[in-house]
Amino acid sequence: MRKRLGILFWIAVLWIVLVVFLAIFRDSLPIADPVARLARSGECERFERPSWSRWFGCDNAGRDIFARSVEGARPALVLGVVVTGIAGTIGTLVGVISGYIRGLFDTVMTTIVDISLAFPALVLLIAVSVAFEPSLRVFVIVFSILGIPGYARIVRGATFALAEREFVDASESMGATRARIVRRELLPNVALPVLSFAFIGFALVIIAEGGLAFLNLSLDGITWGKEISEGRHFIVDHPHVSLIPSTVMFLTILAFNLVGDGLRSLVAPREVATARRLHIEGTPEPRSEGDDAVLRIVDLSTKLHTPGGLVEPVDQVSLSLAPGEALGIVGESGSGKTMILRSIVGAFPLADVTRAGTVEVDGVDMLRSADTVSRRTLGTNIGMVSQNPLTALNPVRRVGDQVIEPMIVHGDLSRADARERALELLQQVGIPAAERCLREYPHQLSGGMRQRVTIAIALANEPKLLLADEPTSALDVTVQDQILRLLDGLRRERGMGMVLVTHDLAVVKGFTDNVAIVYAGQVVEYGPTAEIFANPQHRYTVALMNSMPDLNLPSHSELTTIEGAPPSLIDPPSGCRFAERCPAVQDKCRTDDPVRAGTDVHSYSCWFPMSEHPVEVS
Repeated sequence: MRKRLGILFWIAVLWIVLVVFLAIFRDSLPIADPVARLARSGECERFERPSWSRWFGCDNAGRDIFARSVEGARPALVLGVVVTGIAGTIGTLVGVISGYIRGLFDTVMTTIVDISLAFPALVLLIAVSVAFEPSLRVFVIVFSILGIPGYARIVRGATFALAEREFVDASESMGATRARIVRRELLPNVALPVLSFAFIGFALVIIAEGGLAFLNLSLDGITWGKEISEGRHFIVDHPHVSLIPSTVMFLTILAFNLVGDGLRSLVAPREVATARRLHIEGTPEPRSEGDDAVLRIVDLSTKLHTPGGLVEPVDQVSLSLAPGEALGIVGESGSGKTMILRSIVGAFPLADVTRAGTVEVDGVDMLRSADTVSRRTLGTNIGMVSQNPLTALNPVRRVGDQVIEPMIVHGDLSRADARERALELLQQVGIPAAERCLREYPHQLSGGMRQRVTIAIALANEPKLLLADEPTSALDVTVQDQILRLLDGLRRERGMGMVLVTHDLAVVKGFTDNVAIVYAGQVVEYGPTAEIFANPQHRYTVALMNSMPDLNLPSHSELTTIEGAPPSLIDPPSGCRFAERCPAVQDKCRTDDPVRAGTDVHSYSCWFPMSEHPVEVS
């Protein structure tokens, strides 16, 4: 956790703890009286500068600025805590209920919140402070009223997304009341975003109080705002009188903002991942003469630097794909299939990633080329179809805009020409009423139609390589077959190379030319699809085939499964990674890494392949 939040976060936490400690225990600490005029007793001179005896110096009346700064922290902290507690609690409840119940309640609350946010807060603060004598009670009421809409807006947005999640549907299906769902399912999930915003809101309260002090509308007693306001008259000759409390106030506000941003980063991984550190190691493998592969991968390794340790989901992977061919990548969930595709395009869920080896797409080095070159290749020569079209499409943009955009950015087409081309693409991928579809939003389409739209976007700039990451996993069986046949037909028609990632061997058997069996980040068997199905060599490949349902078996026959689970990729075992689940395992399998065997066409990594040991090794 410390590594994720960073050193600035913990420095900010330390500063907040220090300020709170001094404010709470000021009376018990050897700190001067903040209102005592020390100049009269000779303990301090007027406008005395900071020294070892007086850390912050003294002000125009000979009062200790350090003691006054500590005293000024008390009303700031009390005001911030009380206002944040009241506004955060009420705003969170309003936001959760509005985002979950929706309907008329949501409409009314959204209107009230919008009006509240549109009203100038400073005007209200000044008006109330003038009408009523400034006091802590008045400030708490006004600041709380002004803070509630902000919390409500943020929580409502978060609740909208949470209310669509499966765990909420499950609670509803089990008969849970709305109150219980709000209390047990929704509130715990919005707690961290609310806490992160609370720290930022806390800082805003301190700023507001300081601003009112310049208008002589501050609280009674000593506050940071008053100190700054009083010291501004001496800013030229004695700047420390105003600058020191300003610095204390600034550092406190900055600390609360840093803590709030740090907490927000825990629930906003995409924002964290924007500052990427993509490291490249080694040198590329030169291309042999006459090699026209559209995709060439040689000894590709990908390492993810995570808080839990170094993870290597792709380990020494080598693949090749000719124009017009289809390559299937097969394996269990977590085997590294999707990470191979991510390693090709350079898109990762984490910020700190190291890649090594060679990845070439149509002759372009995707690991070492300049950003402009790799982006151009990604936009023109590579098309990608993800497994969840609902998250792949922008929910607030029309379908037509999303299909048109890559053609305008990378294809140098006018908007009119791009729109005409988009219409043709939608028709080509089998979308009826394509003209109407261009004007619709993703949520207005069915799952199959959304997937067809993502295929149209992937084909917008006539790519030479299509990457399909389990494109049918969220679809019903009938639509799955339609989508797979569509992809296969487009591949043959356009002469594209296609990489199809799936966990379904039946899909691979019917729609690919070659297949790579992946286990624990490694390609354990690779070759022509027909050859591997007819003559599998690796025990994992055989286990996958045996796990396929057989319609010729009697009804209620028990399905074959692979016992155990894949190993952790943080600390993978020595030897063959499939050893602990293999029925033919020997001592050698657990200690020695298997070497690649077979031919250039059909290769595998196994000490005891099926051709040499067709039965289980004893």
